[in-house]
Amino acid sequence: MIILLCLYRRMIMSSKRKLISTLMCVGALTAGLFVSGCGSDKAADKVSSAVSSVTDSKSDEKLNKAFDELIKTTNEFNGNNVTWGQQHAENLAKLKAGFDEYAINTQPRFENLQNGLKKSKEIGNTYKEVDTERDNVLAVLDELMPVYKELKSYTDSKAYLNDGKAKGNELAAKYVAAVEKFNAAYDKLGEVINTTNKEKNKKKMEQMKKDGYKNYAAVMEATLRLTDLVEKVQATYTNPDKAAIEKEIGEIQALLNGIDTKDSHKESLVRNFNDTVGAIRQVMVDPNDKYQDRNLNRMIQQYNSYIDSYNRIKPDDLDGKKK
Repeated sequence: MIILLCLYRRMIMSSKRKLISTLMCVGALTAGLFVSGCGSDKAADKVSSAVSSVTDSKSDEKLNKAFDELIKTTNEFNGNNVTWGQQHAENLAKLKAGFDEYAINTQPRFENLQNGLKKSKEIGNTYKEVDTERDNVLAVLDELMPVYKELKSYTDSKAYLNDGKAKGNELAAKYVAAVEKFNAAYDKLGEVINTTNKEKNKKKMEQMKKDGYKNYAAVMEATLRLTDLVEKVQATYTNPDKAAIEKEIGEIQALLNGIDTKDSHKESLVRNFNDTVGAIRQVMVDPNDKYQDRNLNRMIQQYNSYIDSYNRIKPDDLDGKKK
């Protein structure tokens, strides 16, 4: 049995530049066929990844299906925020100051997220910690959505013309508080999924090596390390350890250069890796750069392009089919 690892994109969340946890998706391959999905539902900036573990039983299949739906849902939500995150943040800032007749029209797709999380829960349990945080997010959304809908209705019907925005100011304050509560809960969901998957995928990478997928295992390692590096730069960009970062870049580059294949997927991956490295180095040039927000956004976008390339690769592409 062969493991296929997939990653999904990073996103910028709300008014904070925050990298949502990197999620692995693992499908079982038998005779070169996908058994459990590691597919992507791509539209513009959206990337969907899938399940987390090998399906060895009906119980595992149900777990993977629920987890698949969870990841698909969060990927779509995150993808929208990558595209519109800055506008979301600006509009939320306006609502913090009071009612604004245009601000509620561009906000995260909370209802789609809520429906997807509910669907995941209906399918079944995933992992205890993940399910706990998923349920916490659902509870927060149950509080947020009525406020959002009331504020949207108030805005669309122009009720603010009749009350001097009094009700609008009240709803805006409630909405902002609910969104801030949501952000905290959603962060925790991403963190527990990330922790769960990192532990699992280190073992799966070793299994890839044992199964003879040396090149693909190297790509997995390079991708996991690049993910950690992007997280590190994002967290320490005001005072980066440039020597340590350059050392890690060199070691990841060596992993990719050591892949013994002429497959075009490698060329695409290396090209996107170089673009990501260029964006990382730009971030490190000057922590006080007045365009640093743009630099950080570009780093995340380049990383996302790398992940797009990675997600298109199958083990057989780099190592040939194994019996």
